[in-house]
Amino acid sequence: MPEENRFPLIGEKFPEMSLETTHGNMKLPDVFKGKWFMLFSHPGDFTPVCTTEFYSFARRYDDFQKLGTELIGLSVDSTISHIEWVNWISANLKIEVPFPIIGDAMGRVASRLGMIQAESSSSTVRAVFIVDPNSTVRLIMYYPLEIGRNVDELLRTIKALQMADKYKAAVPANWPYNELIGDKILNPPPKNTKDVPARMKEFKGYSWWLTYKDAPESDVQEIKKIVKPRAEK
Repeated sequence: MPEENRFPLIGEKFPEMSLETTHGNMKLPDVFKGKWFMLFSHPGDFTPVCTTEFYSFARRYDDFQKLGTELIGLSVDSTISHIEWVNWISANLKIEVPFPIIGDAMGRVASRLGMIQAESSSSTVRAVFIVDPNSTVRLIMYYPLEIGRNVDELLRTIKALQMADKYKAAVPANWPYNELIGDKILNPPPKNTKDVPARMKEFKGYSWWLTYKDAPESDVQEIKKIVKPRAEK
């Protein structure tokens, strides 16, 4: 597949795009240069699942901002349709949508980002691209048309990526509520035999390749205020 037609992969730069949005013309990724941002697509305006998602994204917008992350939506609808839908949400659900939505009626942006898939040739799946301050794609998720996204999980993954960068660590399943090590973070395994004996002396763990350390309390408390634990089973 020609490079210009292949959607970006994790670890690659987000492609440059000139866009029409509900907040005016923008150029990605330049408009968010130096910031984290999350671009997410939805199948269509004035649809049930998408409306519940936009209500949730708007309601949790301040939590994304606490993590230094901007939001931008997209569907293969016109900007005029987006504006009318946003006005409907404001009037009927009593919440403002504070982030821009890309008008992509011809599907140009959606096709470039791999959002048009076998499930539907006329609307986007629920794609998520999380991009770091260096304009590098760090996470990609795809959900089907009929399933709404979990906003807590998106917030958790953003904070986890930031932790991995900041502390050169790995982040366990369900962090910060991991079943084995709680809110601690993982050390990358040693890459040579010389470092193995010291690893278990320096850190707690289950084996030399599975050790962990405390995450700074300020970071832990930040995410715990945003993402609550699951109900006990």
